[in-house]
Amino acid sequence: MKRKHHDTLGLLKQGPIDLVGHGAEPVLAAGYSTLELERAGLTVEKARELGIPVDAGRCSGVGANVMQLRALLTS
Repeated sequence: MKRKHHDTLGLLKQGPIDLVGHGAEPVLAAGYSTLELERAGLTVEKARELGIPVDAGRCSGVGANVMQLRALLTS
């Protein structure tokens, strides 16, 4: 069963998401990937210093997560 758009937005409000499987099913991730941090202008060290969760095991980059990080940095 495909997840509805509002379900994905709900997950994003809880934290970073990852997209898994052929259907790119969004699931809650343990933290932001190093690629997402880099695209948002952060280092792993700075993110940890700010209390932002980092998942070094993830290598994907989800655009919504990058936008979420950028919004967090500007607020």
